[in-house]
Amino acid sequence: MKKKEEAKWQKALLIIIMLLVSVSLIGGAAYFYGKSFRDIFTLMVISAAYLGAVIFSLIQSNIYGELHYDNGGHYARFVIVFLFGTAVCCILPSIPESGWAVPSVALALALFSNTVTGIAAYAGLISICVYLASADILVFALCFFTGCIFAILFEKLDDEYRTGIPMFIAMLIYIVSLTAKTVFQNKGVLSVEIFIVPIVNVFITYICMLAVLRFYCTAVVDKEKGKYLAINDQEFKLLAKYKTEDKQLYYNAIHTAHFAEKTARMLHMDVDLAKNGGYYHRIIAAECNKKGKTLEEICKKYKFPPKAVQLLQEYNYKNRPIKMRETAAVYIADSVVATLMYLNSKEEDDKNSEEIDYTKLVKAIIKRKIDSGVLSRSDISLSDIGDFERIYAGENLYYDFLRRE
Repeated sequence: MKKKEEAKWQKALLIIIMLLVSVSLIGGAAYFYGKSFRDIFTLMVISAAYLGAVIFSLIQSNIYGELHYDNGGHYARFVIVFLFGTAVCCILPSIPESGWAVPSVALALALFSNTVTGIAAYAGLISICVYLASADILVFALCFFTGCIFAILFEKLDDEYRTGIPMFIAMLIYIVSLTAKTVFQNKGVLSVEIFIVPIVNVFITYICMLAVLRFYCTAVVDKEKGKYLAINDQEFKLLAKYKTEDKQLYYNAIHTAHFAEKTARMLHMDVDLAKNGGYYHRIIAAECNKKGKTLEEICKKYKFPPKAVQLLQEYNYKNRPIKMRETAAVYIADSVVATLMYLNSKEEDDKNSEEIDYTKLVKAIIKRKIDSGVLSRSDISLSDIGDFERIYAGENLYYDFLRRE
């Protein structure tokens, strides 16, 4: 199973730590930069209020399910990134030409929460950084708007992880902004030397962006890939043992996984999830009966990812309606495979049986299952239903293979 989600008390503790540590860092940085005690006190009060708004946005987004990916169960990600960003923004004013890679902080904050919360957190941090550096409004505008652009461009990162175009646009905008700032500050007097620092800045920002995206991909997007690679292998122990213990159940799993995987790939579903459901939708029930354990216990033993557990629950529990498109794909695939395997077994007993029109048969099976209302609460659309029929109508070669098996 995935890393256990944080309990409410853990989330509360993380928020308190974020509040206390970040306000202390900001106050200490203001003292280091020679601000007056009155200014330090005012800055800390404002920072606490701003942090309250960020925390409210984080919690509210979590309640309404608007945090990216599974960030709602893992506040630690956002807290760590926020504290790191606070430290960076407190240190940067002491470095000449401050502003190195700051937009990458906005990107990280947005990825590990959501766009609104990330931009709100970044706005406060960059304001504090600009204040501590006694910089002008142009520096704030450059850092803030480029950070917002970075956060917005990478708002939707899914399993396909398409980052090429957003990366190109983000860096192009950043280069143009830095060039305009450099030219403006030097009053139009151009020389090679004035562009050395901006070029290094762009390079560092690019490296930081790649690091943030790579970490996000590894820690969030692809964290379950390795588990699927293991349990979706036909030699995986839970699946392989049924090859000898129950051949009919084993071959039902193999064929169902084939159709579920193909359907998921063509309809842009989660392919690994659908394939996993195809393999284990019946095997998990058989294993529960054999071992006298619950579905969840078996899944935990074999380290099934959370969504795989959810699919198997939707498929096997009558009190849980089928919601996910991948579960619907497995349900249709199993209905077709089970019917064909039954007809093939009957055909072996009846040597005078007529040739089966598979196209008509699978369309009738799909129509009957749709009309039954089992999928009425699922996320599949009318377009998906039509695609199901087209996919299965074009599988005559596989039906012949299944028939000769």
